[in-house]
Amino acid sequence: MIVFDTDSTDGLETSHFDFIIIGGGTSGLVVASRLSEDPSINVLVLEAGTNRLNDPRISVPALAISAFEDPDFDWNFKTTPQEQLNGREMLANKGRTLGGSSAINMGMVIYPSCSGMNAWEELGNPGWGWDGFSPYIRKFQKATPPSKESEEHFGDVGYKQEDQGSDGPVQVSFADHYMPYYGAWMKTFEMLGYPQADNPINGTGTGPFINPSAVDPVTHTRSHSAAAYLTAETRARPNLRVVTGALVKALLLEKGTDGVEASTVVFSKGQEVYSVSVGREVILAAGATQTPQILELSGIGDGELLQRHGIETVINNPYVGRNMQEHGIIPYSFEVADGLPSADMARDPDVAAAAMTSYEKDGSGPLGYIQFAAAFMPCVDLPQEQRNEMVESIKALIKNPETPRALQKQLEAQAKLLEIPEETTAQFILAPFQLNPREEIPKRAFGPSHPGNFISICTVLSYPLSRGSVHIGSNKAEHAPVIDVGTLSNPVDLELHARHCMWADRVAATEPFASLLKKGGYRLHSQEPVDLERAKELCKELVMSNYHFCGTCAMMPEEDGGVVDSRLKVYGTTNIRVVDASVFPLIPRGNIQATVFAVAEKAADIIKGDI
Repeated sequence: MIVFDTDSTDGLETSHFDFIIIGGGTSGLVVASRLSEDPSINVLVLEAGTNRLNDPRISVPALAISAFEDPDFDWNFKTTPQEQLNGREMLANKGRTLGGSSAINMGMVIYPSCSGMNAWEELGNPGWGWDGFSPYIRKFQKATPPSKESEEHFGDVGYKQEDQGSDGPVQVSFADHYMPYYGAWMKTFEMLGYPQADNPINGTGTGPFINPSAVDPVTHTRSHSAAAYLTAETRARPNLRVVTGALVKALLLEKGTDGVEASTVVFSKGQEVYSVSVGREVILAAGATQTPQILELSGIGDGELLQRHGIETVINNPYVGRNMQEHGIIPYSFEVADGLPSADMARDPDVAAAAMTSYEKDGSGPLGYIQFAAAFMPCVDLPQEQRNEMVESIKALIKNPETPRALQKQLEAQAKLLEIPEETTAQFILAPFQLNPREEIPKRAFGPSHPGNFISICTVLSYPLSRGSVHIGSNKAEHAPVIDVGTLSNPVDLELHARHCMWADRVAATEPFASLLKKGGYRLHSQEPVDLERAKELCKELVMSNYHFCGTCAMMPEEDGGVVDSRLKVYGTTNIRVVDASVFPLIPRGNIQATVFAVAEKAADIIKGDI
């Protein structure tokens, strides 16, 4: 058998596979790699997208946005019109290739908080608190410290090699050099009273930091899940098979005395339909948008919804597809002072050509790294009276009999976090380019559509209260799921985000950062001063998808509205697990890529422990 011909289906229906993993993205390839370490275990991965492992749009770190909207890389979903956002449709781009979203995202490596992870455990998930989870944050990575040259740009950022992972598959590193904004970022937050307090990998601390990215520091290539976990050694394993272009249509389920068992996975590839028998388990790793879709197509979900689409209900669980959470991101973009650099300079064909020449020569130059900085901040300008009112509004929602039980339990945990004035409520991100949410096409929204060179200060809520959903719109797997992201639908989210946006303006007006911006220069978000009410309207107008979709098959006790238990088994089934961001009961702070990697690593150990 050809070991890694991902296009071949030869002999598939007569082969034996202990585990069939649906989704070859960020989480699925982690679990596939770990399970296939045991030569006695046969693993099949079915990926609906492509195999583009050698395509520069994936491998070159700074070319990520070039993959957006291309069906070879991107599902290119959109949400339903969002009433609370003046009827706007949100972008819902998602990786559709080996490596999944880790192959097309911005590559930021941001870690969850100790308090946020402890909330997972408090929601009824033993072993998923910080102490049980944090070892896996280190397990997935091999970290390289910042160079002395890099530290000259931003100073001591509290990085300690002993805090990091040292032998994991994903390469985590810093850029070779930084623009002047990064040192100013660190000093400006210090001037505002918030110096960096701790390395964020330890789950604590407020203030600014220079975050690493998932980039190999030697080859200057993106270290996504396919590059990191599908190494040449892994691909040579005779007990691992990967098939791309395989769109799963449904799981065939059989009712037994101990529960419902998945007996067969049915998928299409081109015009052909295939059926593969399940040896031990089906592992869903199709992401927060399509894992619930597959469950519903198979008869697991809200019975009324399934009946409307002509699907027999096998397990009636109305929480499948609910609890959608997403951070949302709001950029304030400022024109930089004359003579200062910005990634917007790449609009000049000569600059772009020179950058590519430099990268092709030795991996150097701006294409070989991803420059971002971040900060975790409490809402510092929130009067105690308004904080109390926010907490009381959350408690009123908890007591409302129409609030789903799962949401009630989650809101209890979130109310506790909001009651603490020092708890970080937002992530600030420094991006060295303009972002223009008024553009409805991804490549224009993320590209230099406005003349001039800009940097952006973005705000991201850490623990949004708003919820959405993902459900089937038909009984056809080929049809996109119906995504209602729900961003800023809770008024507390709207006010918190507005206040953080106003603080972004304060950062931009504070030295030494202020001197790097053009005096009287253009501000893409608003040319006029912004008060709280104007900030709220700007939030509705400017909020963008952060692509941090999660929570749609929440890990919680069944009686509290969960879809999977703490060992990731789908309730009512004997052999179906979920290992992707669907299982998050609460969205973690910051970019979720690192948390997804860590969840998948922990999931692999759980599965091995149950064999």
